[in-house]
Amino acid sequence: MAHPRLRPEAAKIQRTFPGTRVVKTLVTVDRELMVAPDSLEGPSTVFLSGEDTDAKHTVAGLLTDLGRPEDSPLDLGGIATARGQEHYALLFLGIAGATGSYGFGIRVVPPAGA
Repeated sequence: MAHPRLRPEAAKIQRTFPGTRVVKTLVTVDRELMVAPDSLEGPSTVFLSGEDTDAKHTVAGLLTDLGRPEDSPLDLGGIATARGQEHYALLFLGIAGATGSYGFGIRVVPPAGA
């Protein structure tokens, strides 16, 4: 059984409220960077997980409204992919310990020519 803090909460919410349009995002940044993406030296990637394409499109628009570039959101797919975002917390804490700061983002960098 998974540690209680590592349960896929977004999927649980979606199962409990099947008519709700659940979108998981902003798990990979500190709360201060959620609304101040321009405080980073460069753009970072934020992830979207959810079953409803229109809801994910709306959330992507909200992220742009917060100052993120249009290419910042990366749609991972259905709500099951939220588990990966939720588990990122372990790596996030390791990076924070190594850098001495929670003020960082990550960026998915595709291969050249992709």
